[in-house]
Amino acid sequence: MNISTYIVDLVKMPLFRDFKPEELMEFFTSCDYSIASYGKDDMIFIEDETCSNLSIVLEGMVEIQKIDASGKILTVAQFEQGDTFGENLIFGDKNLYPMTVVSKSKSMVLHIPKTSVVVLCQKNTTFLYQFLRALSNRAVNLSSKLKQVTLKTIRQKICEFLSNKYEKSGKVQVKLGMSKREWADKMGVQRPSLSRELIKMKDEGIIDYDKDTIIILDLEALERNKI
Repeated sequence: MNISTYIVDLVKMPLFRDFKPEELMEFFTSCDYSIASYGKDDMIFIEDETCSNLSIVLEGMVEIQKIDASGKILTVAQFEQGDTFGENLIFGDKNLYPMTVVSKSKSMVLHIPKTSVVVLCQKNTTFLYQFLRALSNRAVNLSSKLKQVTLKTIRQKICEFLSNKYEKSGKVQVKLGMSKREWADKMGVQRPSLSRELIKMKDEGIIDYDKDTIIILDLEALERNKI
């Protein structure tokens, strides 16, 4: 796949916003890079694999997953078009992926080797600033995710998720957009445990739900339970 197909989209991303399309095209013409295509559930990187690239999602959706010894999956992060991953590892002394990177749909990913990233940082201070910004944000997001998974109860996680959806849309009817198995993985809980808590919340009149929709019946109770 030729990089020229994506140049217009790339210059809209924070990392490259200080580049003109022709400047970015010139850079990719002179530096190493690769664009890889992945199918749904393809593994992009496996745990303990060396990270030698800054990766950018051009199309589709990618997840960072932690799979424990029992096979339980915890979705740590989810990336869509324009999102980057690998920036927190590429320059580390121990630059091994601590988790698995999986394509959750048909996706295209741009991989920029470390040497090319160094050239970009030297050529363009805005790229350097945005790269460091992405690095800092990743550290904060991972910390927040670990805190959410380890310190909150299942009910708190459910209520926080629904509350965030309500704040964004202003609607009490929440479309999950994923299966309950995927929702459970995202929260780092077992599917049966999630179902039991949803049943309890329904019995208490806090929510109602069907296969892929949850209706918030008592917003005040939802807010109380997320703390």
